Amino acid sequence: MGMGNEKREIRLQQLPQTKQLLKLIGRIKLADLMELSESDFAKTIKKIENDPLFKKLFSPSNRQEKVISYLRFPRSGLAKSFYELKEDIAVDRSSLNIESFLDSRKEAIPVIKRLGIDKFKKYFLYNDGELSYRDISLACDLVEKEVTKIMTLLDDFSIHSEFFNPSMINLDRNMSYSKIAKIEKDDSGDFVISFFSPHLVKGRYWINYEKLAELKNRVFSQAELKKIDKLFYTLKSINTRKSIIYKVIRKILKKQDVYFASGNPKDIVSLSQRELAQEMKINPSLISRAIARRSIETPWGEEYPVKYFFPSRKKIIKRLITDIIDDGKCVYTDEGIREELKKDFNIDMSRRSVASYRQELKIDSSLERIKSYKNNLLSVSEFEESNINKRK
Repeated sequence: MGMGNEKREIRLQQLPQTKQLLKLIGRIKLADLMELSESDFAKTIKKIENDPLFKKLFSPSNRQEKVISYLRFPRSGLAKSFYELKEDIAVDRSSLNIESFLDSRKEAIPVIKRLGIDKFKKYFLYNDGELSYRDISLACDLVEKEVTKIMTLLDDFSIHSEFFNPSMINLDRNMSYSKIAKIEKDDSGDFVISFFSPHLVKGRYWINYEKLAELKNRVFSQAELKKIDKLFYTLKSINTRKSIIYKVIRKILKKQDVYFASGNPKDIVSLSQRELAQEMKINPSLISRAIARRSIETPWGEEYPVKYFFPSRKKIIKRLITDIIDDGKCVYTDEGIREELKKDFNIDMSRRSVASYRQELKIDSSLERIKSYKNNLLSVSEFEESNINKRK
């Protein structure tokens, strides 16, 4: 075998390892992006969308040269709290940026109210780069300065959403949560995801590769072409983070629909992060990162960590056992608990398993509970008899 063939064979042997290394690097970068705070993520998006190359691809002067568009997530929108446009909902005014934002907000609020919600959605919230600021100003009877202020407001609202939709979980601890969405009913009475960030409302980026191939040699410079691949890689990573968070909440909404309709904690069913990861064909660690320190608000206004909606089957059964024992109808034996689980919840398990769960809950056996109940009755009887004697 010649030296040239040996070198070629070595290169071929290294190629799969190189691909694996690149995939690993990609996963690490994606993991970092998943762990960014909502505020830092919004800042990243703002920086990218202000880049001249992005603007050229997203909102070109010639609309036939548009390469990037938004693709909205189905059954989602902006939380109604945004449209209330209250001027006193910020919880922290210590930041100079917040004070500046509040000042700009005061200028934009009257304009949005005058414009109306429908036009605001059409020309600002869901603007896909098809219309220039001048086009929007003509369609909405606004001056371009007012259009700019509303567009800036949307970006800044995403960055500062934690101040205007603060999480109330663990306020007295070091762990902080970001409230990302609320489950609300739409006009037809169906549950939808209402995001607090306009960036999530706009959806993911859609790239028209055919259009790009058509325009490459006549619209973009060599320097721009070199930057495009890096830009698209970043946009794909942003898409992945947005899509994972959206799909996780959609799965929760679908799986826990009875609970969202009733508000009764007994209606929460088990949901596995691993099964969801398999269904979405992604690494389970990305699911874990997507839900870490994030919360959503229920239709009745209570806020819970996203992890709350992923109870294990074991956790569900333990809660049901506790409820059965605490219902006060009788002192259930382990066999009686087993029968109740089968009859009311269609959960079939052995008496031994029930006993094991009960012991993990640190609940006494039925005999010990009966004994304790009798002792309590005796204590009450002695107390009442003592009071009668005192009155005599």
